[in-house]
Amino acid sequence: MTNAKPNFPCACPDCTCSFAADKAVERDGKQYCSHACADLHPNGTPCPSSDCDCERSMTLGDRSVSDSKLDEAVEETFPASDPISP
Repeated sequence: MTNAKPNFPCACPDCTCSFAADKAVERDGKQYCSHACADLHPNGTPCPSSDCDCERSMTLGDRSVSDSKLDEAVEETFPASDPISP
């Protein structure tokens, strides 16, 4: 019997990568092979796998901001420096 860990496919469209469950990057309930794929390749950030070019298939419209990125942005700007209006 082998102790090989099963590999899972990346949720990024057109990504050919697979990964072990303990190496997954989870975003919005989906599992990805890397942070670049999970963030939908912002600014064309390439897939870390040298034999995968999934970032090339992403259009600007596909690169929507994930809920986790919005949450992070809100946390970084809260509390606002402006006082609360009376």
